[in-house]
Amino acid sequence: MAQTELKRQIGLFDAVMLISGDMIGTGIFISTGVIAAQVPSPGGVLLVWIFGGLLALAGALSCAELSASLPYAGGDYNYIREAYGKLMGFLSGWSSFLVTFSGAIAFLAVIFNEYMSFFVPVLGSKDVLFSAAIPYLSINVTAGMLFSVVVVLAISTLHCIGVRQGTVTQNILTVIKIGSLVGIILLGIFIGKGSTANFSPLFEWDKIAKSSVFASAFIPAIFAYSGWNAIIYIAGEVRDPERNLPKALLMGNLIVIALYLAINMIYIYGVPVTEMKGAARISEVATTALFGYPTSAWITALITISILGALNVVTMLGPRIYYAMARDGVFFKRLTYVHPKFGTPSSAIILQAVWSCLLILTNTWGTLFTYVSVVITLFSALTVGSVIVLRFKRPDLKRPYKLWGYPFVPALFVAANLWIVWGSVTENPRASLIGLGIVCLGIPAYLIWRWRSVKN
Repeated sequence: MAQTELKRQIGLFDAVMLISGDMIGTGIFISTGVIAAQVPSPGGVLLVWIFGGLLALAGALSCAELSASLPYAGGDYNYIREAYGKLMGFLSGWSSFLVTFSGAIAFLAVIFNEYMSFFVPVLGSKDVLFSAAIPYLSINVTAGMLFSVVVVLAISTLHCIGVRQGTVTQNILTVIKIGSLVGIILLGIFIGKGSTANFSPLFEWDKIAKSSVFASAFIPAIFAYSGWNAIIYIAGEVRDPERNLPKALLMGNLIVIALYLAINMIYIYGVPVTEMKGAARISEVATTALFGYPTSAWITALITISILGALNVVTMLGPRIYYAMARDGVFFKRLTYVHPKFGTPSSAIILQAVWSCLLILTNTWGTLFTYVSVVITLFSALTVGSVIVLRFKRPDLKRPYKLWGYPFVPALFVAANLWIVWGSVTENPRASLIGLGIVCLGIPAYLIWRWRSVKN
């Protein structure tokens, strides 16, 4: 009989490093310039990062209750299914497979290639090695695209051959990332050629008064903080989950929030916000101003490591959702398979790798992300809202950890995410509606899998 159970082999330190490593990707190095373009004042920029961090923390603490109560593989798929029904749970998992995780893998692999091309220029070549045409799509493969595919396949293979291999790799990459950010902060404070005058005036309220603009400014910060709930997807493999899951969610988020606020203060210390607006590589601009010499190679190397760490985590997490869906009979049955030697959901990892590679080769990952970003935010609201729903729906559910500040903390998170959704829909209604349509394509797929499950 094939093995279908995952083993608990992830400790507290591993869990904290997974969360921190997933959160620290590209966002902290590029998002501040985008935020400054929308709320161009030092206080406005810092407020977005503070509120974004508090929002992530509220979500993390809410998920601490959920994950300790339901410590199984699949994360928010489980919570949404239990709170709102099997269809809503499936649509959450469907969007995770179609876009959220597979698309994130494709995005990170492509961005990883772009930063690697700084050191290996041939990877940045636009020369087409071969091309193909399929209905509605044209495939033009470059050396960079092939490299991105190889990276996805290599990391997926790493996660197929063992959970420990993936977590040890992540621990090393995350320690390097955190150490590098701390180094920038300390060097900026002690030898940086910045100016405290860049913080004055701290607030220019007329520049951040429009509610929808302020809401849409949160999108880059939310992108930078994404990963705050990373460990919930592999809760079925965490040792002593009732204790370690809440601790990891709290510790991982506090570490990243502190780092993000400190590094943004260093950015502002080095460069006035008016000069940040629209800067795509704000970390490089700020460190060059602070230290008086070009920092391209240094910052590019740091970003490259950060991207690799985030890619490693996302590759690990997604398959646990598909595994959980398959066990419920609403996804490919083969995905319940756990490798007898390595103890990993290898079939789910392989499927995710194949789909991610197709998104890279067809260059469709960016389009899907653009359309579905609002829906992803909506599912985050539904996930945290599950805390409130399940308190009423399943009062008998064992809750080893109860959320401090209930019901205000989850209610605040839900309200804030709905506000962000409203701001995004107001600013870009067409993309939001298309994204909703893409997710709703999962309804007939759900009905087919349910019919097949009942039939068997």
